Amino acid sequence: MRKNIKMKILLIGKSFPYKGGIAAFNERLAMELMSEGNDVTIYTYSLFYSFLSKYTSNRFNNNDIPIKGLHIEEKIDNYNPFEAERISIEIKRAKFDLIIYCYSDVASVGCFTLIAKNNKQSTVQLALLHQIKPEKGSCTFQKMFIPSMLSQMDGFVAMSQKVIENVKSIDKKNKPTLFSPHPIYDLFGKGTDKKLAMLQLGLNANYQYVLFFGAIKESKGLDLLIEAFADNRLRGLPVKLLVVGDLKNNQDYYFDIMYEYRLKNNIIFVDEYVPNNVVSLYFSASSIVAQPYKEVNQSGILQVAYHFDKPILITNVADGGNSIPNKKVGYVINPNVTEIADALFDFFDQKRETEMVDNVKIEKKKYAWSNMTNIISELYNDVKKQK
Repeated sequence: MRKNIKMKILLIGKSFPYKGGIAAFNERLAMELMSEGNDVTIYTYSLFYSFLSKYTSNRFNNNDIPIKGLHIEEKIDNYNPFEAERISIEIKRAKFDLIIYCYSDVASVGCFTLIAKNNKQSTVQLALLHQIKPEKGSCTFQKMFIPSMLSQMDGFVAMSQKVIENVKSIDKKNKPTLFSPHPIYDLFGKGTDKKLAMLQLGLNANYQYVLFFGAIKESKGLDLLIEAFADNRLRGLPVKLLVVGDLKNNQDYYFDIMYEYRLKNNIIFVDEYVPNNVVSLYFSASSIVAQPYKEVNQSGILQVAYHFDKPILITNVADGGNSIPNKKVGYVINPNVTEIADALFDFFDQKRETEMVDNVKIEKKKYAWSNMTNIISELYNDVKKQK
């Protein structure tokens, strides 16, 4: 059996039954590694508590089903060091060739550090980093573990240049770090006809829609986008803002802005977690996807938009804003109300959708999952030679 596989790989990170983009990312990465002949196991969380959420139960995915063929085990308790020690022994006995720590949240740093420390001598360990700088609100104790976690790793795959800079400022041993952009999220099925998608969602087909999609945090700039819709030029167009994502405790803040500018008829809120089989409808129904982020390293929503051939409005604070061709597949702007309004008016008034969609179809070829697995393989081989 062993002779028929390239490598025995363990991914540690969030996946089913947890919901959200990070879980979907890890599952899709596992699928790609498996398609290349590797034996892949995912260890997800038996319990996950994050400083970013007051609750644990609402993080669970109750709407989707696990992807057929994935081997997922709920093993990791990210706040129990004794459990981490036990799992470390289990992992060592399994004799994995490669362990990939899928890091996205500082709440994982303690258990990742303990597991990696206990397996440092026995296998190659890489950290796949969505970000590394702690978000506002993380505690000092957790921040202190970040250098310790990085010290246990043999190398890093970073999905933005900003993350590479952050790693280099922490990792004094200058371990190998390779850049691989966030691949396309293609787990959500194919797109459908725009008017048919509108019909299925109950949207008025006489309007065009700007989509803001995903978990809603202050750093993502939804307030700027709502204010941009108060621009008189946009008010005069048959265009609505479609906000799809969990508002959590921020509903009053965004609703107050909407009412202040008298935009109730211009904005549709869908305050819920959207199951994977419905994601395609919202993207298919929309003309452009808006990411007016104030602070972020990189964005998975950009890659969902690419998958559905949608133009993008993104701010230059995101790493995606540094890489997408401005005014070719969308708009790269500063995070301010005037520039958001200018870009959206230009898009709809000058009827640029068809041209930009054609350009997206070409541009998205750069973001194949095989590119990321090739980077992982390259880094693994480099580290293996040194061990």
